[in-house]
Amino acid sequence: MSIRAWFLSAIMRRTIRKQFDSFEDAESFRKVLAESGSLTPQTPDHIAVEPVNIEGVDCEWIAGKDADFSRVLIYLHGGGYVIGGPDSHRDIAWRLSEAGAMRVLLVDYRLAPEHPFPAAVEDATTCYRHLIDHGYDPARIAIAGDSAGGGLTIATMLHLKNLGMPLPNCAVVYSPWADLSNSGDSIVANEKKDVMLTPAALKKFATLYLGERDPKAPLASPLFGDLTGLPPILIHASDSEILQSDSERLARRLREAGGDVELKLWPKMPHVFPVFAARIPEGKVALEETGDFLRKRIH
Repeated sequence: MSIRAWFLSAIMRRTIRKQFDSFEDAESFRKVLAESGSLTPQTPDHIAVEPVNIEGVDCEWIAGKDADFSRVLIYLHGGGYVIGGPDSHRDIAWRLSEAGAMRVLLVDYRLAPEHPFPAAVEDATTCYRHLIDHGYDPARIAIAGDSAGGGLTIATMLHLKNLGMPLPNCAVVYSPWADLSNSGDSIVANEKKDVMLTPAALKKFATLYLGERDPKAPLASPLFGDLTGLPPILIHASDSEILQSDSERLARRLREAGGDVELKLWPKMPHVFPVFAARIPEGKVALEETGDFLRKRIH
């Protein structure tokens, strides 16, 4: 564990974790996070950022200087389906564009509780279908996401499969929240180790997103879905976060379904640490490995 990662973790435990554990409603929580500032740095001048609305879904096209515009990475941000958006995830989007030499479509999907399940799945599906309808080759499309966006990545592929649509070439998920029933062992085992999330916060997020819906519905919790036929998937997670079990169980179920999956657990890292690549070297390495994965899969 690098000194920078240790320092970031200490700050997160004293600030962000307390905010996550104490929020009561979505609107006030969003204001608190906005007022507390952001760990996300400014986007470099050489990165092209183009706002676009895809059939009612706000998005951003993000491209590094060497991006091949025929290769697309759809990115679904995290935030418990309640917070997050381009401002919080533009940094990881442009870094992935450069790492994978491809254009990134950062999807600003609708958030709960204003737009509960399955709004996020519908928006992600709309964007993917739009790309296919406009001539993009599924073999040159990848999909990725972190935390809730990681679970949404898997859920979107399940939905595409149910619709009989061609699936993307591959997928990448960081610390995916794949079980909204929060039944994994690490929810309890890593409660004191996690410097960001708490079981109480996950429960509140799930309630805001699902309402009275079944938390084990496959498009909400893809861990319980039919995972056969999915493309190769790369998973990065931390061994000290409460969602560790989600990554481990997802990898196991994918292998049992005959899938090609690579799971890498990083020691003592914060939840979705690749998002902090501007701050910690481990995040940069994770994105470099993601770029290698994407380049090898999509020539």
